[in-house]
Amino acid sequence: MFVNRMHFTATTFHRPLSRSPTVSSRCTPHRVANQLSSALAVDNDYPNEVNERFNAKPMLRLNALRERLRQEDMTRATSRTSYYNTSLITSTINSTNSMDNILTDTHGRHHNYLRISLSERCNLRCQYCMPPEGVPLSPSSHLLTNNEIIQLTNLFVKNGVNKIRLTGGEPLLRKDIVPLVQSISDSLQMSKYDSPDNGSNGLVGITTNGISLSRHVKDLVDAGLTGINISLDTLREDRFVEITRRKGLHKVMRSIQDSVDVFKDKYGDVRVEGGGSRVKINCVVMKNFNDDEIIDFVHMANQTFKGDVDMRFIEWMPFNDNGWNRSRFVSYNDMIAKISHGERNFQLVRIGDGPNDTTKWWRVQQEGSVAETKSRIGFITSMSEHFCASCNRLRITADGKIKVCLFGSNEKEISLRDIMRQSNAERLDGNEDDLSRVIRAAVRKKAFSLGGHDNPDSIALAANNRPMTLIGG
Repeated sequence: MFVNRMHFTATTFHRPLSRSPTVSSRCTPHRVANQLSSALAVDNDYPNEVNERFNAKPMLRLNALRERLRQEDMTRATSRTSYYNTSLITSTINSTNSMDNILTDTHGRHHNYLRISLSERCNLRCQYCMPPEGVPLSPSSHLLTNNEIIQLTNLFVKNGVNKIRLTGGEPLLRKDIVPLVQSISDSLQMSKYDSPDNGSNGLVGITTNGISLSRHVKDLVDAGLTGINISLDTLREDRFVEITRRKGLHKVMRSIQDSVDVFKDKYGDVRVEGGGSRVKINCVVMKNFNDDEIIDFVHMANQTFKGDVDMRFIEWMPFNDNGWNRSRFVSYNDMIAKISHGERNFQLVRIGDGPNDTTKWWRVQQEGSVAETKSRIGFITSMSEHFCASCNRLRITADGKIKVCLFGSNEKEISLRDIMRQSNAERLDGNEDDLSRVIRAAVRKKAFSLGGHDNPDSIALAANNRPMTLIGG
């Protein structure tokens, strides 16, 4: 990890990896019943007869839970009508902000942005992302299939999701990603005319390290991809090798330009109507490692890429075994100071943010010039000035668990995969009911901020989360 400047050999990451301890090897009725009862515990209002049956055989217990789910949905049907078909989605969302919506939490936040991890694997070994000894990976059979991802996508879109981002690991390691993007884009487009915010609909993004992006970007954009975030933490080859333990800086730089060109060919401009670029570069900033390159990144966005990309600086966040500590942390205010007082005489001009934006946006102008650059410079301030009050994001991990907060503990994760596979195996019709009820219960358990922690130090101290590569960002 960064603290020790990573004097580890590459062979560290080629050892056989054991099965992830967070994944069960079997989707038994007993396990699925436990998933459902754990999720529903937030309501604390089980009928006595259902509670009594919990001690019966697992299958009876599971059926009792399903019966309760169906009864509760019937009582809500008088105030909300919706139709769903796995091949054609017709969304009839009358009020996505209603507290009755399964994606609205107890703090009144409606979640219309879903991040889906496609892979736990990555072709880089970034120091802030995974521990030095590597991470235990799930067997491929434990990861969500394309059909399962589409089934979940349809359900979330039906309930108001209008933006989806694909993450990892490295999502481009998934061989069938192009048809998956096409299916997700089709799902979002089917619901766009019934959403209260049509302008945000149909957005399908990806977050990638860019190593193999050039080979796929045209096919992905043709399939419906509307935005690309590329992770890049240094502009120096030696540092790139140190931070990622791999070579490939030239591939990432080429992929940025190729992405700009493909979006220009398709839309005529890489920027959307509101001024934001479809191509964003994400840089995690750490003290005494790459904080001396902040101004170089700003210059690159404006000069190398002629203002066609947006540059975002991200505060380093604590995850399991990534060595987070205060001594290496660079805050939002520290970054602003470095740009404003740097040798290139950049002046920052604050501009507006979106209603659920995680980024504080600025534009840059050089001293003596009245013209602002096209590039936006953004700061994701998760630690120093968190934006939890307006959070609209939910996550699904590659192994099929819903994670309602990036900093939430493993114990709060619930497997949607197990519910889908158990129901499908038994050919029961309660699958969507089970999923909807569990998703609603999980969302209602969401803490107001930072996964229930007080500050970054308490997140690091708890150490009850996953490594970043197993979350999916």
